[in-house]
Amino acid sequence: YTFHRFIISFYTCRTFGSGVVQTFNGTVFYVSSTCPFTLTHFTHNRVECDITTWRGETGLLVRVEIIINKIRTVLQNGSILVEGKSVWLPYDHTYQHIFHYGVYTKLRSSVLPLSVTWHSVPGGIDSLWVELEQELNSGMTGLCGAPGVAGMWCEQQLIADSVLPEDTCRIRDPLSTVCRLFMSYTLDCLQTRTPHYMQLCEENIYSYEQSEYIRCAFFKEVAQQCGKNSYVWDIWRAVTKCDEPQCPGDLLYKELGETSLPPVSVPRVSAVWSPWTILQCSFLPFKLLTCVCVCVCICCT
Repeated sequence: YTFHRFIISFYTCRTFGSGVVQTFNGTVFYVSSTCPFTLTHFTHNRVECDITTWRGETGLLVRVEIIINKIRTVLQNGSILVEGKSVWLPYDHTYQHIFHYGVYTKLRSSVLPLSVTWHSVPGGIDSLWVELEQELNSGMTGLCGAPGVAGMWCEQQLIADSVLPEDTCRIRDPLSTVCRLFMSYTLDCLQTRTPHYMQLCEENIYSYEQSEYIRCAFFKEVAQQCGKNSYVWDIWRAVTKCDEPQCPGDLLYKELGETSLPPVSVPRVSAVWSPWTILQCSFLPFKLLTCVCVCVCICCT
């Protein structure tokens, strides 16, 4: 992704819902399992990175291990542990920084062109993505595949090569469930991809029908990829009964879709950037500051 003001290309791998995975090269598939998986593993400039994920019976991510330059960071039970010790945010370390990122949390490496962003909900993490600022094709393994690689990854091969079997874990065989109402509003956006996303939707929700977080993480991702000019943009929350997230403090949440507003200079206001989520956060009435964030903004502080 190329930003208007900051010319940085991002290669993004995402996992969300109960097991939807979007690789660095854009292939989307589903794997439902309580087994640990290597999300991505590579070495760059003699610095090793290994990211492993575990899903629980609810479908949410219940444990994520991020090892960069031998520093182990664990996301589990709503806590962040670095080398076995719980940390408070913002957390600054020689090799990495961890901080609140609007309604998300982000880990940014100081020794690799990499960041990891996640969204925590009661019971686990419903979406997580890894961003690379450059292609790192050599020796990359895991469900994310490698950026810039021509052709489609074989999803079954990725799954087989990335799973880390445990005695008590299992890989589910998903069956169909109903997603037709939501998908019927996305035809103008997805077009020929609609059957594939229908399958992903059904696989994602299967056996998790009662989990709002699993359902809504998938619907939100599709709506945001379709953008604010799509038919589904203004109605998806009403159709799916997915509530808006709550911004921290006095910030307001508003989904804006892709835009290219001219730069706005607002004193003492900082913005954080994401290639996927485009929000506008304003302070409540009688506060001193308001902000309109250029390009892609999650929340302003």
